[in-house]
Amino acid sequence: MFFTIASDIPGRLRLRCGAQVIDDDEARGVSVALLQVDGVRHAEAHPANGSILVTFSPDARQAVLDAVRALDVCALPRLEESDLAIPIEVQTAMEDNRFHMEVAGIVGWHVARALILPAPLAVAYTVFRAVGFMTRGLKQLFSHGLTVEVLDATAVIASIARGCLSDASTVMMLITLSDAMQAHVERRVRLALGQGLVTRPEKVWAVVDGEDVATPIDRVERGMELHLLAGSVLPVDGEVTLGEGELDESSMTGESRRVHKGSGSMVYAGTALEDGDLRVRVTTPPGRARIDQIVDMVQGSSDLKAGAQSKAEHLADSLVPYSYLAFFAIWGITGQIAKAMVVLMVDYSCAIRLSTPIAVMSAMNEAYANDIVVKGGKYLEALADADTIVFDKTGTLTHAKPTLERVIAFNGADENEALTYAACIEEHFPHSMARAIVDGARRRDLNHEHELHASVNYVVAHGIDTMVGGRPVCIGSYHLVFEDEGVEAPEGLEELVEREAPTASVIYMAVSKVLTAAFCISDPVRPEAAKVIRALRGLGIERVVMLTGDSEASARAVAESLGLDSYHAQVLPEHKSDYVQRLRKGGHKAIMVGDGINDSPALAAADVSVAMSDASDIARVVADVSVLDSTLEPLVTMRQVSQRTMERIHAGYRFIVTFNSALIALGVAGALTISTAAYLHNLSTFAIAAANTRPYLKK
Repeated sequence: MFFTIASDIPGRLRLRCGAQVIDDDEARGVSVALLQVDGVRHAEAHPANGSILVTFSPDARQAVLDAVRALDVCALPRLEESDLAIPIEVQTAMEDNRFHMEVAGIVGWHVARALILPAPLAVAYTVFRAVGFMTRGLKQLFSHGLTVEVLDATAVIASIARGCLSDASTVMMLITLSDAMQAHVERRVRLALGQGLVTRPEKVWAVVDGEDVATPIDRVERGMELHLLAGSVLPVDGEVTLGEGELDESSMTGESRRVHKGSGSMVYAGTALEDGDLRVRVTTPPGRARIDQIVDMVQGSSDLKAGAQSKAEHLADSLVPYSYLAFFAIWGITGQIAKAMVVLMVDYSCAIRLSTPIAVMSAMNEAYANDIVVKGGKYLEALADADTIVFDKTGTLTHAKPTLERVIAFNGADENEALTYAACIEEHFPHSMARAIVDGARRRDLNHEHELHASVNYVVAHGIDTMVGGRPVCIGSYHLVFEDEGVEAPEGLEELVEREAPTASVIYMAVSKVLTAAFCISDPVRPEAAKVIRALRGLGIERVVMLTGDSEASARAVAESLGLDSYHAQVLPEHKSDYVQRLRKGGHKAIMVGDGINDSPALAAADVSVAMSDASDIARVVADVSVLDSTLEPLVTMRQVSQRTMERIHAGYRFIVTFNSALIALGVAGALTISTAAYLHNLSTFAIAAANTRPYLKK
């Protein structure tokens, strides 16, 4: 590809290859191709003027130039807009560019029209545009009664009727700008939600020649057969070819009840396999599934709007009839229609309806920029109001990557053989403890690739039952192995484990009802945990609680080191959920933070739930908020953004009421002309909407 260098500063290049050289799909393809170059941090191509903007580390300049030169202008890479493989950074940059061009076009055309159009054409154009506003107002009037759109249309028509065409033109321009701003913020939020709502693993188990083979998700194609076990979220739409399972389809249907699936049943991406074992033939690959279409509807769902946002929208529409009543009342009292028209040109409802959703959506967008996906405005409000935060321990307060500290063998078993079997079983399950065992086997160079077990029954929060070499094997908690399975515990077992690994979490394995091994996993507290908890207390969190299925000794050590208000050890999933429900019944607003399958019931029971970055698929589906960062620090950011969002909304209410009341009073008193009052009202509406897009946090 031939190009010229339009701008060249350290770490940033703008290249021009000529207008109309690339189309929209090629612009996306080129942007993604350049992002693959080592050192490139950001890349965007613009078809309108043929420019390519790239930012990069200082030593990557030549690599960028070489990569652009290597592009074949006759065979440029292409990506369709619907392809979700486009990096979020590229989609965001493209949306920002579209919005800037739209605003420039709206303002530029408004100024140019006043300068170059002859008066008759300017009048005709203004009337023509007013017809569009009138049509929209009439549709709203007949379908929803008196709404903000009806009031906007009335103000425009009234200005034209009075012969104030410039007023009408300016009012329409400001309304169009406000609509464009709201649409832009909504698109930015949808981009973030699209990444957070569709939960897909990095790899899946594909059935190849009868064996399970780990396969990257981006290599999954139509017709492939996948093996899905309990605790996983389906990454694709498909048809069950073998097995049975119970699925949570709430992400698709909104209903929380389980749905039984068997051979021949259709299953859908984004649904969670809570129990069972399925083989699924892929009918729709990732990015094209039904759940991907649903994402576009989520932001508009009234169920996900913040209470403040819903109240603002209802309040805005409910005020419209009073504006008309005030119009007729002032006209009747003063006998001057000009004074009465002030309440039509200056109203509360337009600013209230526009500013609040923009404040909420801006907060959601900023949260995503700080590695937090908030799945709806109402969860921001719950985050701001919460007074209690409940943490899971493992993978949440403790490090996301626990380490296998040691293996204790029993009854003549070989440590390495026991660890090989355990890793073979655990590699299918998305929990940090399972990953610790798999990583421990890998560090010892133990080969567990060959599948020895036949079927697996995952017992939520306890462990796994399976068969290895024709013998029953169970691996999991003390409760599962010794109480549920009836395995005999050797005398002095607890004292031995306490002595060998006093603060470790322990997973036991029994073969044919005989204890074989105990896997001691070190689970150190996250280094930032204490600082984060102190910061949360400073932001109004009154009570910090930890719930864990781990041992009393391990739980106590963590609670004491972090200064928690209380903790509960050896807690079952249903008891976690019961505890959260009791908090809510007691009048508390609770945040639940977790990462495991066993946390899902408690996550679902909380006022607002948060899944950590390494959370299980089911936890991320259930959670209202997903943290993408590997630390706990986004919890503080999340609390700050939510509180400042509510503060901004309430401050906006006060300003709107005060400022517009003053305009109406001055207009009725004759101190302001209708035109001046209308200008000030619409400018203030646009200004407060623009102000609500400001960052909530300092850089």
